[in-house]
Amino acid sequence: MSRFRMYPTPAQAEQMLLHCAHARYVWNLAVEQHAHWKPGRKSAPGFAEQCRQLTEARRENEWLAAGNADVQQQALNDFAKAKSSRFTSGFGEPTWRKKYKHEGFRVIGTDRVPEYEPDGRAKLNHKTGKQVLGRSVVVHQLNRRWAQVKVPGCGWVRFGLSARGKGAQLPAVKTFRVTCRNGQWHAAFAVIPRVDSRARHGRDHRN
Repeated sequence: MSRFRMYPTPAQAEQMLLHCAHARYVWNLAVEQHAHWKPGRKSAPGFAEQCRQLTEARRENEWLAAGNADVQQQALNDFAKAKSSRFTSGFGEPTWRKKYKHEGFRVIGTDRVPEYEPDGRAKLNHKTGKQVLGRSVVVHQLNRRWAQVKVPGCGWVRFGLSARGKGAQLPAVKTFRVTCRNGQWHAAFAVIPRVDSRARHGRDHRN
């Protein structure tokens, strides 16, 4: 896991705090649904059903609808993964998330890149026969010290580059996690994101 210090503008930080609130709200609703389950009752909804319910909730709740649907769905996806790995992760059942203590959300990449099978063959859609395009996070390097990544509703948000990440063409990732603790923002990638060298100079991080 590679973690980088983010430096959002005040307006960007305000929007990211709203994303945190939405993600926490959706996560806690999922916890409540599963906590309500008892033997003999209908099983708690899974990820697909919760996404359908989220779509309905966004139509009825202006505050939720003002947020980003992908950020909210990723909170449900994180919950589903935590639920399925509760016996092996060492964390047990997913629990409530609290304001100020659990400030974070996951962002899914907006770029589309071709996907491949483990043996190097193009990954094809069985119905259409076309190559599958997966989501990818792209980082634009501004100079040797700075890069930027796009966050929903915020545009490009700057972060500082470590010596390890400077100037390299690196593997793509599908998502990254944004967190805030003690007033500091960080972006965490499963691997260091690839840098798009076509956009090294002259980019405004507020686009």
